[in-house]
Amino acid sequence: MKGTPENATFVDAAALEAFAASVLEGAGLDEECADVVANTLVDANLRGVDTHGVVRLEPYAERIESGGLNPDPDVRVESVREAAAVVDGDGGPGQVATLRAMEGAITLAEDAGGAFVGVRNSNHFGTAAYYTNVAAERGYIGLCMTHAGPNVAPFGGADPYFGTNPIAVGLPGEEFPVTLDMATSVTAKGSVILAEEEGEEIPPEWAIDASGRPTTDPADFHALQPLGGPKGYGLAFVVDALCGVLLDTVFGEGVPTMYDDLSSPQELGHFVGAINVEAFTDLTGFHRRLSRMIAEVKSTRPGEGFEEVLVPGEPEARTKKERLEEGIPLGSGVSGTLQSLGDRYGREFPA
Repeated sequence: MKGTPENATFVDAAALEAFAASVLEGAGLDEECADVVANTLVDANLRGVDTHGVVRLEPYAERIESGGLNPDPDVRVESVREAAAVVDGDGGPGQVATLRAMEGAITLAEDAGGAFVGVRNSNHFGTAAYYTNVAAERGYIGLCMTHAGPNVAPFGGADPYFGTNPIAVGLPGEEFPVTLDMATSVTAKGSVILAEEEGEEIPPEWAIDASGRPTTDPADFHALQPLGGPKGYGLAFVVDALCGVLLDTVFGEGVPTMYDDLSSPQELGHFVGAINVEAFTDLTGFHRRLSRMIAEVKSTRPGEGFEEVLVPGEPEARTKKERLEEGIPLGSGVSGTLQSLGDRYGREFPA
């Protein structure tokens, strides 16, 4: 099973989601908001993206308790045009505002053919693929991006300026959404956090220390490196220009991380889009041609060290199927933290 920690505790997905929601409610979050956030966290674990799963539950709870996340936000649409809108997250969970934005983009795209929606006054929103999959599962092509706190050094620099600034695109496939979800850094900072939580080293290409040298010790982390050097740097710049400059929110070094000042909202911007496939072609034909493309790609002869060629989103789809059947594996560090959270809020951890 993908990313199974040694001596893992396996937890049923539905039970873990109910536990996460109850912890968030215990911290003070509105019930409906807690359900949305818990669903996004466990969905990340199901797809094997454990860096954005329930490992984030503790900092979310602490941010709620400290006042940095509005526990009962009035998420509202500030302005709407034929194919564009802006959503105000009211300082609440990024998941709630971004889901509202993607649903709004889909609605607008039904008639317009495509639409973009920006989110202001938001917080960390989990995985970008969650929202593109919402679009793809309804027969739309979804796009999603967000800026993040300065953890990544620009190409040629030694200090952080940009965030990991992820971009996701989801295509509606017949078996599963074909999904690209990538940080514009070599990896997400959550990978470093998870490695430190589990007492593991990190690859030297992931990060640099305060002197600008590559490091394998997550405790010496100073900045992540951009993916592909100038290419990842250029993509991070564009994401921040759309989520920060365009939406008139913070950008660059002004973007707080979710671990900074827990008593203040992050005021992040997100940018989502939806493309109505049927504005260009019939959905059945799109599915048929995409399936043919997938089959042709997968028939490519595997390179040395590989058993098969996979398409974007396929590893996550396989992992989700396995984990729905076998449970979600949690390392000792994560399960210990969750048990402590359960004790704090009087909720039983479903080990």
